[in-house]
Amino acid sequence: MGTDKASVLLGRETLLQRCCRLISLFADPVVVVAGPLQELPKLDQRILVARDDLPGEGPLTGLLAGLRRVRQAVPEDDFPIWVGSCDAPFVNAGVAKTIVSELQHFDAVAVRHGGQTNPHSAVYRSGVIDTVERMVLGGERRAISVFEQLSVKTLESSVLQAIDPDLSFLCNINTVEDLEGARARLGEDRNGLRYN
Repeated sequence: MGTDKASVLLGRETLLQRCCRLISLFADPVVVVAGPLQELPKLDQRILVARDDLPGEGPLTGLLAGLRRVRQAVPEDDFPIWVGSCDAPFVNAGVAKTIVSELQHFDAVAVRHGGQTNPHSAVYRSGVIDTVERMVLGGERRAISVFEQLSVKTLESSVLQAIDPDLSFLCNINTVEDLEGARARLGEDRNGLRYN
């Protein structure tokens, strides 16, 4: 993208603001993980921020920073945590609630789409923090590797099409073309103006 995706505008809000707003519809608290010096767009005062003390080391260290911040805010032992990313701006509360309902006795529930299992847009038990911490201290940095250490239920994306027919919640914005496609979904032009 050539710029920090958290601050990219989609409509009248940044990608990060949009994701926080949508996640706030079904989760509390909402925690944003950022680099130590990363400037964030203005967020609702209820949003908690965790700073990743190993920036650039990969997504697993970011997951650990977020889990630590959640544990500080919610001292209970076992509850579900939705993990997303700010470049997936079509968060769907119905999808998230369905995934949470499948958690049962598993450590995590993840969606498989196109033959790949996604470590984001997934639900984890809060107790996985010990496993993630052990993996990070052992030098692991790939988020997908966490599934090798946990009991994971996998949901095929097709199961969620009754809630999200286009599977928009899996849409990632990685390029300018992806951003234009997301704006078109919202009925906007490149300047954020609505067509209707």
